[in-house]
Amino acid sequence: MARATIKSIAKETGYSVGTVSNALRGAASVREETRQEIQAVATRLGYRVNMDGLKLRTNKSYRIAVLVSVSPDAAEEWEGVEFTRILAGISASLQGSRYEMSVFNVADLPDAMAVLARIVQDGLADGVIVSGTLQDDPRIAFLQQHSFPFVTMGMSDSKTAHAYVDFDSQAAAFDATARLVGLGHRRIALMNPPAELIYAAQRQTGYEQALANGGIAPDPALIFNGPTTARTGQLCFEALMQLSDRPTACICANEAMTLGVLSAAHAAGVQIGRDMVVISTDDLQLSRYFVPPPSTYYVPIEETSRLLGEYMLKALEGGDPSETQKKIRATLIERQPDTPAPQKAPTT
Repeated sequence: MARATIKSIAKETGYSVGTVSNALRGAASVREETRQEIQAVATRLGYRVNMDGLKLRTNKSYRIAVLVSVSPDAAEEWEGVEFTRILAGISASLQGSRYEMSVFNVADLPDAMAVLARIVQDGLADGVIVSGTLQDDPRIAFLQQHSFPFVTMGMSDSKTAHAYVDFDSQAAAFDATARLVGLGHRRIALMNPPAELIYAAQRQTGYEQALANGGIAPDPALIFNGPTTARTGQLCFEALMQLSDRPTACICANEAMTLGVLSAAHAAGVQIGRDMVVISTDDLQLSRYFVPPPSTYYVPIEETSRLLGEYMLKALEGGDPSETQKKIRATLIERQPDTPAPQKAPTT
């Protein structure tokens, strides 16, 4: 049987050689229905792209780099667990294209900058996906300076538009805080990611807006920033218990922090749901197994990861960044009725 070629596929489908070529390389100019039809015929005929030859002709690697930040200081902590699901989603979204995914582990910002320099200068990938956007993010500035295609998981404060997918952290923090204020809570703690992260500022803004709407002044003693780990949640809870006027509710940045709070509360004899209400954001559906399972704001990680891959492919095609930007709003999962704030006994 003769080896299938673009010409034989064109003859079989009735499309032009140019259309078949564009469809097989995943060009955005070809309608999805047409691409699927051509791809089905190519698969039936046993068509295989000579990637080595293609890379030489196009001077492209046909690889997408994904930077994963895992701090060596938190090697034994639950940090970045969601990246396994994100990577799986990105990989799935690349199926049917010629691109494959390469994962680069980075320990910190200098390490990330060094890796990005290698990727760009040595042609290790044609595009890159980065997460954990920072204020005045030097990674974004570097990629924009070199006109290198990229997508970020998280918005940025860059004045130049770029592709991104983000959770609406400000809305989630606002909704969680407003919910607690409506239940009569006036001492509400906020456990936040490191302050240099864009979404930490967004979360604090939403939190303070909801407090202001309830006529409550924010108390700096109730706001904590740190790595999104169980250890941080534990340490923050212990610090809260040292306050003379303890909080009656706590909003955690993610499930790992929530787990630390629940553990510390159990050790201190504080009953979650009676003495303190805990709400988690950035829920991955794991906290349903916690004891007790807290109410959470769920984020659809599957949609996020899929969009990251899709937007990356569009960026590689030179797509308009304004058409590859998405903010996803979290939805409340009420796993237990959040109780009203405990009433203080009247003084005599």
